[in-house]
Amino acid sequence: MKIAVLGSRGIPNRYGGFEEMAAQVSPLWVKAGHEVVVYTTSDHPDKVEELEGVRIKHIFNPERTLGLAGQFIYDLLCILDARREGFDIYLQLGYTTSGSWSFLWPKKKTITNMDGMEHQRAKYKGLLSVFLKWSERRAAKRSQLLVADNPEIARYLAKYNTSTQTITYGSHVVDKHESAVQILEQAGLPTDNFHIHIGRVQPDNHVWEILAAAEESGEILVTIGDYSTRYGQRLRKIFNAKNLHFPGTIYDKTVLNALRTQAVFYLHGHSVGGTNPALLEAMGCGSMILAHDNPFNASVLGGLGALWSDEEGLKELLGQRPTAAVRAEQAEIAKARVKDYFNWSRIAEQYLEAMAKLL
Repeated sequence: MKIAVLGSRGIPNRYGGFEEMAAQVSPLWVKAGHEVVVYTTSDHPDKVEELEGVRIKHIFNPERTLGLAGQFIYDLLCILDARREGFDIYLQLGYTTSGSWSFLWPKKKTITNMDGMEHQRAKYKGLLSVFLKWSERRAAKRSQLLVADNPEIARYLAKYNTSTQTITYGSHVVDKHESAVQILEQAGLPTDNFHIHIGRVQPDNHVWEILAAAEESGEILVTIGDYSTRYGQRLRKIFNAKNLHFPGTIYDKTVLNALRTQAVFYLHGHSVGGTNPALLEAMGCGSMILAHDNPFNASVLGGLGALWSDEEGLKELLGQRPTAAVRAEQAEIAKARVKDYFNWSRIAEQYLEAMAKLL
């Protein structure tokens, strides 16, 4: 098969979940004998044209000068280019801006990963939320197959009466680095007796509650994310206790995994969007997880860790330190769950099986 991967900022991953997925599954499809093209923004810092056999097409993206409007233009140009080249399968990652151009998608060949219920995010209000619902509906109606990364998302998508399949997001199992302490020391980060939070700094990720619980408890928290946004700056002004550490955004996986394996608890506040990559990465590191109580997180964890619904509940959990034996047992269960249900090889195969049925 000749497969086009559209809708992300491209590979190598320098941004987020869809980019990581494209980077992980595309080489596996090439190894299975398929031709794969990943559409990538022209302003991507890595100007490579091929990666592990995957062809990379850089398409003009005026987002830096036009803002959100630039994303619409980028998506349009990607779709037009893909139609000109011709593919057996068009895998569309997301729909927030690309849904506007769904009338150009080859309906009988398009698979769309619907991501989360974007219109429910707190940062999208009013007309923007209405637009996202419209874009979601157009994408659902124009695709031959919808992919949900979480059973709860699949249940939600059933209303569109379009064939839907649940294919999760993936992760890797990571063993504790023997030099984890030194890695954190070199990065200027705490090395012991701390908790970690990783995620985008936005209301529906419950960053406020996480910071409040940590500050009130006096527990050391390292929170990884971009606090330069208006909302992030507001949080920094409110929560400025010495036990809170704000190193900014970190992309170095060695440092991130050292934080995950050394931390007492991994605090996860995501509440919208299905299966969250950061949660799976924490599970792959064997982290002890305290997650916001919602159906998405609960289905991913499968009984692991503990759930909280507000800052008081989280504060109480922070005071319940696990024994070494409990930590070791939970770590093994978490890693086994990633291997069994969330490994990239299995996910790549599921996509190929779904694609083959459309031909």
